[in-house]
Amino acid sequence: MLLEHGIMHKEFIELSKEIYVEVARGRYGLRGRPTNLSRIALLTGLDRKEVARVKNKLGHEGPLMPLHQQDRIARVLSGWHQDPDYLDAYGRPRTLAIEGPVPSYEDLVKRYGGDVPAVTILRELKRTGAVRTQNDATVTALRRNYRLDTADPEAVTRAGSVLEDLGRTVVHNLYRTDKQPSRFEARATNGNIPLSATASYREFIYAESQAFLEKVDAWLSGHQVADANTERATARRLGIGLYWIESDAAAGARS
Repeated sequence: MLLEHGIMHKEFIELSKEIYVEVARGRYGLRGRPTNLSRIALLTGLDRKEVARVKNKLGHEGPLMPLHQQDRIARVLSGWHQDPDYLDAYGRPRTLAIEGPVPSYEDLVKRYGGDVPAVTILRELKRTGAVRTQNDATVTALRRNYRLDTADPEAVTRAGSVLEDLGRTVVHNLYRTDKQPSRFEARATNGNIPLSATASYREFIYAESQAFLEKVDAWLSGHQVADANTERATARRLGIGLYWIESDAAAGARS
């Protein structure tokens, strides 16, 4: 998912720092007090100066971090939109010859793309819809930002919530106390199913799973709070999730 959406490793590292600091700050305070700077540094392995920087960023509105400031592809697009050598008389990025002297795409990549081959960057820019080529001779910039929403944002948000639900259950079961009941989590798999059986399996799973989820939904609806104003404070989110498992036999054997 990260690669599909153009998330480079430096952005992932920065996001990881923010998540570490946010969780350490919110969940690991002592005696009911917020976690202080020194304890966050101890828990996360970040130095105090870095913790302070991340905390300050988390305290402001807006994006958690600048988008792709460091990656080569973003630098190429940024240079194309800002370097006067590659702008037309109206300050817009020129359509460039793919090869040749300034101004050309080849020269642009040499100037801003580091050691990544120009053809590799061009292929990725085309794949994500950032540029358009014509007759393999010229290339036109279509967008300034390398990030491309390759999926419906609502679908991506839902996918994240599914992963969060599953992750919370697994983490609860790993670290629950003796007084806390486990949460149901189980799998039924077989590594020796022929590919020809996939269609029958799909029909079976969709029918049975839908029927089961309808029963669960009916039970939940029958037990939901009657008066949201008086009972909402004690209400909890309960449910169950089902997901398809499919991989080659070797991968399945390692699961």
